Amino acid sequence: MKIYELTDEQRIKYLIKNGYITESQAELLRCRQTISTDVADSLSENQIGSFSLPYGFATDFLVDGNEYLVPMVIEEPSVIAAASNAAKRIKNSGGFRTFPTDRIVYGQIVLEDISDEIVAQLEKQDSEIFEFAQKSHPSLIKRGGGVVSLKFNRYDSFFEIELGINTVDAMGANLVNSILEKTAHKISDLVSGDILCSILSNSGQGQVITVETDIDFAQLATKTMSGDEVANRIVKLSDFAKESVKRAITHNKGIMNGIDAVLLATGNDFRAQEAAAHSFAYESGHYQPFSEWHLKNNKLIGTLKMPIELGSVGGAIKALPLAQLSLEIMKIKNSKQLQSIVGAVGLANNLSALRALVTTGIQAGHMGLQSKSLAVSAGAVGSEIQQVSQILNQTKNYTLEDAKNILLELRKK
Repeated sequence: MKIYELTDEQRIKYLIKNGYITESQAELLRCRQTISTDVADSLSENQIGSFSLPYGFATDFLVDGNEYLVPMVIEEPSVIAAASNAAKRIKNSGGFRTFPTDRIVYGQIVLEDISDEIVAQLEKQDSEIFEFAQKSHPSLIKRGGGVVSLKFNRYDSFFEIELGINTVDAMGANLVNSILEKTAHKISDLVSGDILCSILSNSGQGQVITVETDIDFAQLATKTMSGDEVANRIVKLSDFAKESVKRAITHNKGIMNGIDAVLLATGNDFRAQEAAAHSFAYESGHYQPFSEWHLKNNKLIGTLKMPIELGSVGGAIKALPLAQLSLEIMKIKNSKQLQSIVGAVGLANNLSALRALVTTGIQAGHMGLQSKSLAVSAGAVGSEIQQVSQILNQTKNYTLEDAKNILLELRKK
């Protein structure tokens, strides 16, 4: 049987058998209550419970020569199915190649209405400011990170001291803000002035990754369309996304479907990721797709380039048991490795969406997987869910009314 045909318990046993999780970790999945009241209280305000989303995994990801199962948290079944489907086609063509960068998070210390004299004074003391900022977080230096750049920016009414900070494996929001606030006090003393604010930026400019893949035409063929025809149509749709902002937005949303699902599974901040990604897409002044596809040497070549903001240590990542389990399933050693996997998932989801759009259409596979959700919405429980889903898939009438009528007929028997 294929993995998606297994029961929950059979999938858990598959993970144990193949060394992804231990028996004790399996109990965490079986209990369905993976966050304690204490942890919930520490992560949220006025909390009254925990909100559950499905936790699954995508298969067949061959990234930089290593194969991964990738945990994903999402309420949309077609996203995991699409990621796995494309990952297998890409694995059969050699897999993904990734080019991650150091994690540089930028922070801003902002002053307002300062004189040219004070600006000149700060510029003369740039080395002193840099050294102070560098020493303000010794543990980060020990981990191989720290302040790597200092830049002054003058605006009409504002003056900015911009720090670039290598946060190593941490997402880095808290430690960057701590460095900024300590440094801001130093600057305030130097110029006897008032600091308007000190805060990190979620621009993502220092965390851009490139992911590449070459896909054999044979891996793209459908029952009615040859692989080279599919590849040519994918390239045309990719080119259209460069010209049409409305298409580029949806193109990128499909990429973020996969990326956000992995970020949720690993306890990362998907809101920061969304901000970084979409600002990057508009960097040229014309909103652009994160990925592009072209043909070369009888292959479909895909390239994704975008910032991916994440960490593999600290914060909610450490506090959430399933986030820790996700990292263990992927055997994550550092944030660069996780960044590479997340980028590969984004490109895989993009390929599946484009291939579906230029062949059968997006609804053919999407609604087949959505049928179980419709069954649940209609009131089906237990074995009824599968029965209603099967009939919906046979009739191809995917409406809530149809699902309710099918369920009513089943219960009459």
